[in-house]
Parts: sequence; C-alpha cells; structure tokens
Amino acid sequence: MSKITRKIEIIPDIEGLTHDESNKKCYGTFYTFDKNLYKVANLLVSQLYGLDNLLSLMRLQNDEYVKCQSKLSLKSTTDAEKENLKKRMKKIDAELVSIKNGMAPKHPQTFAYRAVTNCVYAKNIPSDILNTLKQDVYKHFNDTKKEQFRGERSLTTYKRGMPVPFSIEKKQAIVCDGDNYYLPWFEDTRLRLNFGRDRSNNRAIIDNCIKTKRYKLCAAAKIQLKNKKLFLLVTVDIPATETTTVKGKVMGVDLGVVNPAYVAVNDGPERSRIGNGDAFQKQRDVFRRRFRELQRSQLTQGGHGRKHKTKATETLRGKERNWVQTENHRISREIVNLASRWKVECIQMESLKGFGKNQEGEVEDNHKRLLGRWSYFELQKDIEYKAAMVGIQVKYINPAYTSQTCHVCGQRGNRIERDTFICTNLECTCYNQAQDADMNAAINIAKSKDVVK
Repeated sequence: MSKITRKIEIIPDIEGLTHDESNKKCYGTFYTFDKNLYKVANLLVSQLYGLDNLLSLMRLQNDEYVKCQSKLSLKSTTDAEKENLKKRMKKIDAELVSIKNGMAPKHPQTFAYRAVTNCVYAKNIPSDILNTLKQDVYKHFNDTKKEQFRGERSLTTYKRGMPVPFSIEKKQAIVCDGDNYYLPWFEDTRLRLNFGRDRSNNRAIIDNCIKTKRYKLCAAAKIQLKNKKLFLLVTVDIPATETTTVKGKVMGVDLGVVNPAYVAVNDGPERSRIGNGDAFQKQRDVFRRRFRELQRSQLTQGGHGRKHKTKATETLRGKERNWVQTENHRISREIVNLASRWKVECIQMESLKGFGKNQEGEVEDNHKRLLGRWSYFELQKDIEYKAAMVGIQVKYINPAYTSQTCHVCGQRGNRIERDTFICTNLECTCYNQAQDADMNAAINIAKSKDVVK
C-alpha cells in the first residue's frame, strides 16, 4: 500500500446558521487554536529536551565524574589507571541514574501528555487535538534526536500557522450527505469539503474512501488556516494495483540538466527522453529576474511594514514553488506510466545524498548555482509514491561514474561535453562514437548492482 496526502478546502456549513454566522463561529475557534497551539508545541519540545538531557546535566554537575573524565583524556594516564577511572565512572553513573529515576519516574510519553494538558495555553483546546499534538511532537523529537546530538540540526521551533492535528475517528469521520461531504467538528460544528475545479481528482479519492471503501483514510489528519481559508490535510492508504511485470527487467532513470529525466531499461531497446531541460531552466531564470526586480523596487519604497513590502515577492515565490511541483508531478507521472507500459519490475535511480557537498558538509562553490535550482529530490519522492501505487519497486544505486562508463563494454570513457559521451576502448563496438550522455548514464543505472538503499 502507498500513502498520499490530499489538501482539500473546507467551508463552515452549520445547520440552522447563516453563512456569516457559521464563519464567525468556526473561524473564531481556529484563530484561538492558531494563537495557542504553537506555544504548546514549543513548550513540550523544550521540556522533552530537558528530560532527555537530565542525566548529562547531572554528570556535568558531579565534580568527581568530571575529574575522572578529564584524567581519562590525558596521555600520561596509564592503562591500569584508565580501567580504574572507568569503573569509578560506572559506579557514579549508576548512582546518578538512580537519582534521575527518582526525580523523573514516569515514561516520557506520560510526561509529555501531562506537560501538554497542564499548559496554560491549552485551556480552550480539546483533548483530542492535544493528544494528537503530543504524539506528533514526541515522534518528531525522537526522529531528530541523533541529528541534534551530532549538532547537525537545532531543536525544532514551531511557528504560528502550524496545522491543527486531530484524529479522524467515529466522532469526526467524513460523512456523505447527498452530493456533499462533511466533516463534523467539535461543538456541533460542521465543515463542508469544497473540491472546486478538482484538478487533483480529490472527489474520486474521497469517494473511494467513503463509498466504495477501496481506499482507507488514515486516522491522523490536520486542518490548516492559511490566507483566511481552511484546508483539510488527510492521508489516504491506496492499495497497489496488480501489474504484469517481466522478472529482472529494470528501468534506469537519469536526472540531469540537459534533460530533466532520461529513462532506459537494462536489457532492451526501450528508452525515452522526458521533459525539456532548456525550457525548464529558462522558466526558472524568468522567476529569478522577477525576484531581483521586485527586491530592487522594495528598497525604494517608503513607509513601514515589512510584511506589506515583501508580499509581492512571497506571492511570486509561491507561484514558482507551485510551478516546480506541477512539473515534477508531470515528469514523475510520465516516468511511472512508461514503467508500467514496459512492464519493468524495478525502477533504479542515483542516490543524491550529499551531492555537491565537501567533507565538511558545505556546498562547493561550483555547485551553488545548480543546487539553487535543484528540485530532483522532490521528483524522486514523487516517483517513489507513484511507483508504489502500481506495485513497482524503487531502488537507489551508487552514482559513482555512471555517466563516465560505457554501457556496452563497461570501461571508462570521456564525457567531452555535457550531453556527449565517447568510449575510448579500442575493442568496444562503440569505440570513438558520440553517444547521448544521458542515455548512456540511464542504461548504466539500470544495469547497476551497487544498491545503496
């Protein structure tokens, strides 16, 4: 099964009340949530961090433990002395753990729930929302704990405007009434799902969840207040459709600059170029020029109000983001459709983790411009979930030398230009012949056995 998230506008529609009265009642409630919910989340994160690091703080406060640790790092300390120091540190550690357990005997989840419910900002928030918020914050805190310890990321800060989490269960299940779908909310509030032009086919997805039961709504859902509108964010489990595949047939997907994507199979003539790289980059350049023009005009504006001055650039940024998402969805849909038509068993792509970064994790100067336009990580994720919906597996391979190796003989060659590859192996049938570099890389990716995940 694959999971997809849908964003659907919802409109207050309470029986017995006019449209204005429904809006006043509903929006007043959500503005209260919007004002307080992020404060509760931030308070919970800080308290979880303190609880998780309580033992470390106690070690630093213990003079004997710190002295043992300092002696242990000295080069003059003998091996026998190090063993004695380690034993002493273990005894101190056991004592500190015993004291910590006495100070904080409850499980972190129990502590988290109590911290949320006793918060002064949580007085007017229903317990279902608080419980779901606690679960989300606690899970995210645990998922990022290692990165925080390594110093790779800071503690999460929640901001005003965060979606309101809740659980779609019997009390708040989506119900069908004639041609309309409604979400019953707290205190007899009712919200109507507005599908609009429905370019994302949301009505059909909800129909399959409520009427035909082919899909399943996940319990976790959210409501977002954005630009004075309400949106329902739901996650849907979609079962994978049964497709006929040829065992061992693999499609390689090469993501590049000249062509957004080039696909080819490991054993067969099937190959295709997808998208237009020049048109894609020209459109991004148009957005960049408009950004610079708007930023220059903002510097000459008088008066006060940063929000008012930056409104135009934020609007343009949102348009660019929507355009990129649309392009990625279009390209990923075409790739998965070809994979289904060619009956491939697996799609392979290059692992782009750490691309363009040096050993210190900083972006190299020659990659800064490219990574500023890099949207291929999102494209890979779109390919993943679309492939899962049709039952096709996705794997990632080591990207080393895939574009510098001949797909016929397997020897290194020359990539003389960005879009041209030439094999230098005298014994190869493709010797000294100009090949499409993206096609060559796609075939190498399809043939690769060096799977990293």
